[in-house]
Formats: sequence, structure tokens, C-alpha cells
Amino acid sequence: MSRAEARIPLSELPAPGRIRMVDVGGHRVGVVRIGDDVHALADRCPHRGAPLCSGGRTVHGIVMEGGEPVRGAERALVRCPWHKWDFDVASGRCLVHPTLRIRRYRVIVDREEVVVRLEHPDRTD
Repeated sequence: MSRAEARIPLSELPAPGRIRMVDVGGHRVGVVRIGDDVHALADRCPHRGAPLCSGGRTVHGIVMEGGEPVRGAERALVRCPWHKWDFDVASGRCLVHPTLRIRRYRVIVDREEVVVRLEHPDRTD
């Protein structure tokens, strides 16, 4: 059985926090690196269907340090262009409405390639 997947040379991934759009089996998918991890997200906001990855942008989150809110070091959230709702790239969780999540896809780093598959990211073979 053939799997829908996209292969991207690791060297062609954009800088951390930037989104690269790819087609995986007819689905538009945003690929983004946060630290050493690579994530793949559906290009659809679960709130109202906005083009989340192709139309949105990544932003810094707010973290608590010593009891004070400070800007996070990495652009680890993707912001919807329509209503400005933020979603955590790693978990897909919406920060405004915790029951909403972005659809995430499986990413495998295979030697010098990033492989994105239309599978749940936690699936194991």
C-alpha cells in the first residue's frame, strides 16, 4: 500500500519558526521547525477554516520566569490570520479555546530528508 508523503531535503527547511508549505497527497501542510524538532500541521484553522499555515504566521509565546511573564525564546505558536487565535505548534492545542486543536501529521527525519506523512504524529510502525 502506498502512503501519501512529501520528502523535503533537511537543508531546504526554513529557519526555526518559519513555515514551509508542502503538498502531501493533495493536502496543504505547513512544516515548521521549533528547536531541533520538525512539525507538520494542516493548513486549516479548526475554528473557522482559515488558511492557518499559508495565511498565518508564527509568534513567540509568553512564559513565566520567576513569577513574571516574559516573551518565549522561540516562535512556537502559529497565529490564525482571521481571528488571531494562537495554536501551539508542538501539541496543536488552541490557547484561546482548549478543546480546539490543529490537525498534526507524522514527521520523520530520515538521514538528510524530512518525510511528512498523512498519519497521526504518534503512530509507530
